[in-house]
Amino acid sequence: MSRHPAPDELLLDYAAGTLPEGPALAVALHAALDPAARQAVDRLNAVGGALIERETEASLDDAALDRAIARLDQVAVEPRATPSARRPGFEWAPSPLTPHLRAGMGWRRILGKFDEIRLDVPGDAYRVSLLRLEPGRGLPEHKHPGYEYTVCLQGGYTDATGSYGVGDFAVGPGDQRHEPIADPGDPCIALIVVEKPIVLTGPWGRWLNPLVSRGII
Repeated sequence: MSRHPAPDELLLDYAAGTLPEGPALAVALHAALDPAARQAVDRLNAVGGALIERETEASLDDAALDRAIARLDQVAVEPRATPSARRPGFEWAPSPLTPHLRAGMGWRRILGKFDEIRLDVPGDAYRVSLLRLEPGRGLPEHKHPGYEYTVCLQGGYTDATGSYGVGDFAVGPGDQRHEPIADPGDPCIALIVVEKPIVLTGPWGRWLNPLVSRGII
């Protein structure tokens, strides 16, 4: 079970098919790597039809959400294996990521500190990227003016909010500054989905933020 699971509300939106493509990919990867999240999504799918029949409102209110969560453990779901993509260099990638991996795709070094692969998610306003950090290396200190969703796919990282390993899901931390640093061992690889460009808060932020906001870095 993940030490940092995705919020129940996000799992419910994913099961209902109402998430934008970027956040939906993040939840799909979380569910592929964390059996508890996968079973929760399967249970939500199982009770979804009954909820639709019983609820007359156009959208689920808080009471309906509470009833959905309360009924999760009443539906038995057999765990299923999720095969990994076997593309050279992407052996760590869970199967939901496979459609987004193109031939010839490679890592790009950013600011001399980390590597990025920008993913093309059609029709989505979110910026979706794979980030790779070598052990002991960190992302520049920054904050988020919009939503951020992170799923750890290999290795692990630590920031002010805690330590995250494979399958863990992070939301935010919003306006709180943080500086994720890769844990010892394998390089940390994570999917990062951001609603708005990050804001660098370190000494070079004043000069680099215009490039970040334009998507150049």
